[in-house]
Amino acid sequence: MNDHLHIVCLDAPAPPDYGGAIDMYYKITALAGLGKKIILHYFNYNKRNADSLTSYCVEINSYKRKSFARSLSFISPYIVSSRINHDLIKRLNEDHYPVLLEGLHCSGITPYLNDQNRVVLRMHNDESNYYKSLAAIDSKVFRKIYFSLETILIKKYQKALNKNLKVASLSEKDIIVLAKEYGFSNLHFIPCFIPWQTLKAKTGKGEYCLYHGNMAIAENESAAIWLMKEVFSKLTIPLVIAGRCMSKKVISAAKQNKNCKFIIDPPIDELTGLIRDAHINILPSKNNTGVKLKLLHALIEGRFCITNTNGIAGSQIQSGVNIANEPEEYAQLVEQLFKEDFTLQHSEERQHILTVYNNKTNAQKLSELW
Repeated sequence: MNDHLHIVCLDAPAPPDYGGAIDMYYKITALAGLGKKIILHYFNYNKRNADSLTSYCVEINSYKRKSFARSLSFISPYIVSSRINHDLIKRLNEDHYPVLLEGLHCSGITPYLNDQNRVVLRMHNDESNYYKSLAAIDSKVFRKIYFSLETILIKKYQKALNKNLKVASLSEKDIIVLAKEYGFSNLHFIPCFIPWQTLKAKTGKGEYCLYHGNMAIAENESAAIWLMKEVFSKLTIPLVIAGRCMSKKVISAAKQNKNCKFIIDPPIDELTGLIRDAHINILPSKNNTGVKLKLLHALIEGRFCITNTNGIAGSQIQSGVNIANEPEEYAQLVEQLFKEDFTLQHSEERQHILTVYNNKTNAQKLSELW
């Protein structure tokens, strides 16, 4: 049996420092652990690289992503057209090994491959819905126009894709949308691959609530400001906002609340420490697509956790998390949970998460699709 596998990544899958990279990175390590001989391909366009994956791959190839000007089209979405690379296509067609395409972003090459039955498409999101939410949140005119155009083009593009293509979605909710709205017939739920495989939540109490995220993403910036203005302005309990690319808007909102402070660009070890030491990780989500990896991180390594119905949509998380949707509900839950100790029983309620998000099991499920 030949165990070679091509994996085509929309971005360098290392370092695993954001949601998509985390899923790609730990998928590669898990598949390598099963004995797969991985031929890795990735688009190199933002000063990232895959050097740390050398020991897991038999071959690594990088490709330039086309510029916005060269990819501009009113027919295909930019996230797809910028990644149609003929050197990549030529390399894939030199053999008949299975191909894993990471994200709708990489799917534009499928019509050029010698056999589409080789392909499994990893769907990270219902991208049309995701870009629609970005357009609604972003306040910058050019970006709002771009996100709105991509929303339309992605929807049109997804409707034209081969409906028999094998699709491995990380969200059960997205599977329903992909079947009903787009007509895909070969859909499979393969949960996210994550670095957190053991429950590490501390018992007892912490002294603050934590919201974390990359503030360059409008959704995260909006959620942080919403929490400060709509929830914590009515409380005396401390809130820490931590993340990369801390914006002036977030900093300004934090300075207007005596109980709010911000931490800019914490290293991953420091961020993990903040998550583990917090009494409550509070993580509202502005969209219900994909799966929120920072929520999984908080549930596996943190104490109490509050999110909304968007936050757990399609994730198979059934217990161990507190749900609020309105500001008053968040405030009431924060006050209530701040009076309680986090116990081993609370932690054990999350054991099912490790069953769903078991990297070895999910790597085996993914391998069975070929």
